[in-house]
Amino acid sequence: MQDREVFEWLREKISQTRRIRPENVRMESSLAEDLVPDSFELIELVCEIEKKFGFSINYDDFAEIQSVGDVVDFIQHHSAAR
Repeated sequence: MQDREVFEWLREKISQTRRIRPENVRMESSLAEDLVPDSFELIELVCEIEKKFGFSINYDDFAEIQSVGDVVDFIQHHSAAR
């Protein structure tokens, strides 16, 4: 899957969950500050990523992620490693 496709999927998931406009979700958007401030919502997002892309996520690895772009890179890296 291309970066753009991953980003569009992620944008849709975040905008649906947070009930925000998709155009407010950008690659440079901060997860904790702008989009997913609640740890429960972050766990939901991680579960959605695991289901969609077919790999398990170590929460310690995911804890380092800051932005939407970081999530896209994380998904691409872990998808390619399968």
